[in-house]
Amino acid sequence: MEDFAKLLTSIAALVGAIAWPIAILLIVFIFRRELRLALGKVPTLLERVKKASLPGIAVELDRVADAEAADGANKSGKISPGQIEAASRIAIQAQDIGQQAVLRELDKLCLEYDGLRRSLRSGEERTRAMTRVVVKMRSLAPSLVDYLGVYKGSESPGSRLAAIAMMQMVPRVADLTWLANRFTSEQPFLFYHAALALQSYANICATAQERENLLSVARQALTDVKGFAGVPDRNTIEVLEMLISSLRQTCSG
Repeated sequence: MEDFAKLLTSIAALVGAIAWPIAILLIVFIFRRELRLALGKVPTLLERVKKASLPGIAVELDRVADAEAADGANKSGKISPGQIEAASRIAIQAQDIGQQAVLRELDKLCLEYDGLRRSLRSGEERTRAMTRVVVKMRSLAPSLVDYLGVYKGSESPGSRLAAIAMMQMVPRVADLTWLANRFTSEQPFLFYHAALALQSYANICATAQERENLLSVARQALTDVKGFAGVPDRNTIEVLEMLISSLRQTCSG
């Protein structure tokens, strides 16, 4: 009886050993189409994981800001090829992570700028710190021009600086009337960057009328800056004078 029980146990084990592979093959055969589709998605999933593991936007912004700070040739904080390249890379990343994530980074920079204005005394240290912020803003700007109106209308100086950065990087969205008002309602740091935005716009002026309008705005801006209650910003005056001189030549020509 004991031997018979052992025989039954052995047969059951053998049947089990054979049945599981057969069952698996049967399942694979029945669901072969679904499995093929699922396996086809594996490379896509791996690519998404790879993209997710790329350095974040904050890391990219720090990288370009560090590079600009190390470039002694660009102490004026003007737009450089490195900033344009960084903006292009971030625009590609924005397609994967969505505009909301990029907006959050820009809003952090707006708050950072406002904090610097309150916490640091006027001087080279504060200017360097604020220039670092605007360099980062420029890298985000082309991805967020759809939100320009929101930043233009903000009570935050940092948000208005972000709007100026958008106009610097994407001059086709420049609002000359709004920029002209910066020279009477802002502080010198924004004067300067508003002047750079006007300079960027000059590069895309396609008609004589556009150049004439810009020349009128630049002349009034220069008058406003020179009449500023504090010490006139020499860098802003230099940008505006060069712009006016260039526009005079093209308009007269």
